[in-house]
Amino acid sequence: MTENRKNLRILMVTVLFAAVSFILIIFPTVPIIPGASFLELEISIVPLLLLAHFYGIKYGLLGLLLRSILYLILLNKGVITWIGLPINIVAVIVFLLVFSVLRKRNIWLAIILATIALTIVAIVVNIFFAIPAYTKFMNFDIDKTIGFWKYIILMILPFNLIEGLVWGIVYYPIEKIFAKIFPNRL
Repeated sequence: MTENRKNLRILMVTVLFAAVSFILIIFPTVPIIPGASFLELEISIVPLLLLAHFYGIKYGLLGLLLRSILYLILLNKGVITWIGLPINIVAVIVFLLVFSVLRKRNIWLAIILATIALTIVAIVVNIFFAIPAYTKFMNFDIDKTIGFWKYIILMILPFNLIEGLVWGIVYYPIEKIFAKIFPNRL
C-alpha cells in the first residue's frame, strides 16, 4: 500500500471514530452523582483512545477536535456548551495523553494514573474556570447553592474518579476485541 493510500485510510478511520465519539457524547449519558445531574458520565473517549493506541496520539487528538467541532455545530446549547465543552476537551486531553504514554507499560497503571491526572486537572479547571464562568455568565453561584468546597469534594472529585475508571475499564476489552478482529488492518 502506498504511503498516500495509508494516510488516507488513517484519516478516514479518524473521521469515522470521531463520528462515533460524537454519538457517544450524546448517548448514553448517565448522571452518577446525586444532586449534580449535570455531571453526566459519557464514554465518547473510547474511540479516541482506540485512535491513539492504533495510530498514535495525534490521531486521537484530531478525533477529539473533529468530535468537538461537530458538537459545537450540531448541539450548541449556548453558554452551557461554551463553558462545558472546553472542560470536557481538557479532561479528555489529559486522560488521553497520560493513558497513551503509560499504556505501553501497564494497562492498570495507565488507567489509575490517567484517572488521578484527570481528577486533579478537573478540580483545578473547575476552581479557576468553570465555577467563575458559571457564576458570571449564568448567574449560578455554586458557593451559595451547594457550597464551594462541598461541590469540589463531594461532586467533582468522585465524579472524575468514577469517570476515569469507567473510561479505562470500558476501553480495555474493546481494545482487545479490535486487536483480534483487525490485526495489522486497523
